[in-house]
Amino acid sequence: MPTTLNYREEILNEIKGLSDEQIDTLIKIIRIFKESLIRQREYDFELKREFEEWDRLSDEAILNFEHSL
Repeated sequence: MPTTLNYREEILNEIKGLSDEQIDTLIKIIRIFKESLIRQREYDFELKREFEEWDRLSDEAILNFEHSL
């Protein structure tokens, strides 16, 4: 697996010869990508919290049902 340095070298090789305008567009794409990763992480965390709450409520409902028997 390539090291971080190799990734950097690969990226630098890919952008060689691009115009300033193209590099500016690429930077915007990278920022959008990073933002989407952050939002996905936040969404995953929220979804996990919702599942945990659902589990808690389900356990509570089962216990209440068992006590009513």
